[in-house]
Amino acid sequence: MAKQYYIATRKDRSSEADALSETLKAHGWKRTFVWSDRAGDNPIMLGKLSVEELKGVRDADVLVVLLPGGFGTHVEIGAALALGKPVILCAPDQETLEKPYRCVFHYHPGVKLFVSETLDLDAILRCMEQCAGSASE
Repeated sequence: MAKQYYIATRKDRSSEADALSETLKAHGWKRTFVWSDRAGDNPIMLGKLSVEELKGVRDADVLVVLLPGGFGTHVEIGAALALGKPVILCAPDQETLEKPYRCVFHYHPGVKLFVSETLDLDAILRCMEQCAGSASE
C-alpha cells in the first residue's frame, strides 16, 4: 500500500503544494486529496469541500503543512492531531510562527517543525518516512 499524505496551506500557495506533491510522488507517496483544483462559491459546495478535506486528512499517514496557511490549515492541523496523525510543519521563518501570536499547536509533541526559507526536501522526506513507519507500529 502506498504511503499517503495530505498537504495543508493557503489556496494562493497551491502551486507550491503541487510542486511538493510531484517530488513526493516520485518517492512513492500518494496525496490523499487535491484541493487546489476545487472551488466552492456557495454554502453547499463549501460544506462538501470541507468534508472531502477532512477525509483527506483522515486517510493520510502524515499531514504536511506549508505556513503561512489559511483558516482551514489550522483546522486540518487540529484534525490530524486529534486523529493521532503526525504533522510536519514547514515555516519560512520564526516570525511566521509568532505573528500575530504563537499557536500552541505548532509546538504539540506530534508536530515536527522545520523553519527554513527553502524547503529541505530530503529532511522532509526522511521525516515522513520515519513518521509513517512509527505510525504503523
